[in-house]
Amino acid sequence: MSRSPRDRSARSRSARDGRFVEAARAVVGVAHLVLAGRRGAPHRVLHGVLAVRQTGQAAITARIGTADAHTAGAVVDVLHGATMLPLLLLPRFRRFALGQAVLAVLLAVAEVASVGRGRR
Repeated sequence: MSRSPRDRSARSRSARDGRFVEAARAVVGVAHLVLAGRRGAPHRVLHGVLAVRQTGQAAITARIGTADAHTAGAVVDVLHGATMLPLLLLPRFRRFALGQAVLAVLLAVAEVASVGRGRR
């Protein structure tokens, strides 16, 4: 069974969008790595952990490249955003947690958008 040109076009667009999301995620991971390496930077350990997670997730999702991988990435982002909610109650972590929650929502939406509407 041959796929129509329209199906192939949508599939290549989805792959291209997915690569963009993972490239953006890798940039976020590198930014966390830079912040983790700065002396006196608040939340250095958290930035280090997030550097590993973001770059690892970008590499794995880009390598697999399927719609399911991007959907799983969106789930991970939503869970990350949810873990930031309790930190919003702590003044010391409030700004960090808010930034991470917003970033998690943006990345989750981008992952879902890269997948599209799915199969029919």
